[in-house]
Amino acid sequence: MRLIPAIVRSGLNILLLFSALVLTPLLALTHFNLGLAAMLGTFADRYLPRSTLLSAERSSRARVETELREKRALDAGERGAKRRAAVAGNKVVAHRGRRVLLRGAGALAVGWIPVIGVAADVASLGADFADVCTLFATIDELSALLYLPEANLYADNYCDRPEHGIEILKETARATHFPWEEAPVQTHLTKP
Repeated sequence: MRLIPAIVRSGLNILLLFSALVLTPLLALTHFNLGLAAMLGTFADRYLPRSTLLSAERSSRARVETELREKRALDAGERGAKRRAAVAGNKVVAHRGRRVLLRGAGALAVGWIPVIGVAADVASLGADFADVCTLFATIDELSALLYLPEANLYADNYCDRPEHGIEILKETARATHFPWEEAPVQTHLTKP
């Protein structure tokens, strides 16, 4: 029975001597040596229930760096998606624009023939309207990617209601007065 208090007292003495001779100088050196402080902080973080300020700061910094890395990855993915959408939109615009220009050139080439020129214009009107509406939709999508103010070219030009848009075009064409439609003024000269 006397042995247990003697062992406890010896253990306490050893612990105090170890603390005075080893831990106190080690803790004093950690104020001047960052590597030693980091090693002691890692040891304390691993084996003690409460972490040190250094290890708490390190884990906080690691968490922030992880969040920044994830945010950079998301931003890069978003930029890549926008870049791919812009490239795809550019291809659509180039293709549709080329089609409109080719139809216009064809109508212009045969426009001097009275009946065929008008027939070519009427035939290409619906296709031109569909291609221009596709161009407007692409422009609206690219504007949305650039966060530009709301400009809805697709709806403003009746592309969401094509029958109504073509009817407005036909009404405008009927109401347009062309100079060659004027009848020449006939003057009859009478001989006195």
